[in-house]
Amino acid sequence: MSTETSITLKEIQRRLKVPQHVLIHLCEKGVIEPDYQQTSGRGVRREFSRRNLFEFAQAMSLRNFEIPVATTAAIIRLTRSFAKACRKLIPDFELPDYLNQYDIDLSLYLYDGQYLVFSATPPKAKSLRLGFDLGKVLAAPATTAKVDRLDDLPTDYDSYLHLGLSRIARRIFDDPS
Repeated sequence: MSTETSITLKEIQRRLKVPQHVLIHLCEKGVIEPDYQQTSGRGVRREFSRRNLFEFAQAMSLRNFEIPVATTAAIIRLTRSFAKACRKLIPDFELPDYLNQYDIDLSLYLYDGQYLVFSATPPKAKSLRLGFDLGKVLAAPATTAKVDRLDDLPTDYDSYLHLGLSRIARRIFDDPS
């Protein structure tokens, strides 16, 4: 993670405008794992990366829809796995910075609360869409998730949730307040 400086919980609270206890809860439940420093007792504070700030913002967006904490944790883990897979194709790919440097539309879709799709659409190029059976990921979190490469977004569903991950990244890093 290059030479970035760590971000404090207080800074994340200020940027996302959420109570600190909510952020601490996400850490304690294993939704967010600090990239720099995990707390280990009194006087030792957590230190986070830009990616962690992005993950907090993603988790807070999911929280708006009352998505269970275990599901949110699985989605954050799958987002990290998606980024890792992208690094194999694009060596300098790093979330969220890549989204701010390049004109890529990255979205997350959750279909019927069970099927998760990441859709990355670069300008003038074919979209990359990867799908995961979230139910299987939640049932066996220690196993490697089977990835489906999709040509199109699913059409056989009753409902879906869409998170604009590119928009989230731009909002939290473009807004200096």
